[in-house]
Amino acid sequence: MAARGIFVLLLAAVLLAGCGGDDDAEKQAMKVKFQQIDYKIASMETLAAPFTDNLEAATRQYIALVHDYDDELGPREAQRRLVEKGDELGPYCLPCKTTLYQEAAKY
Repeated sequence: MAARGIFVLLLAAVLLAGCGGDDDAEKQAMKVKFQQIDYKIASMETLAAPFTDNLEAATRQYIALVHDYDDELGPREAQRRLVEKGDELGPYCLPCKTTLYQEAAKY
């Protein structure tokens, strides 16, 4: 049921991305991508231990997404997002936290 609600929100966000200028569409697309990876990671956090490998893969995807949009985000925001995600994942995946912090230090 909750997954259907998230899907509806993401669909609405994609449809609304068509409204406005190209810059707005790019920002909306970025927002949707971050929401999707955040949802994916959050679903793994609830199951924790057996999915550490999956969390590490999702962490690499999150880092790649931050790098893809670091021009739009700016260095402060990119660093903030990486540190915040590291804080979030720390209790579930210490290597994930370490990787995110190392990436944040590059900004």
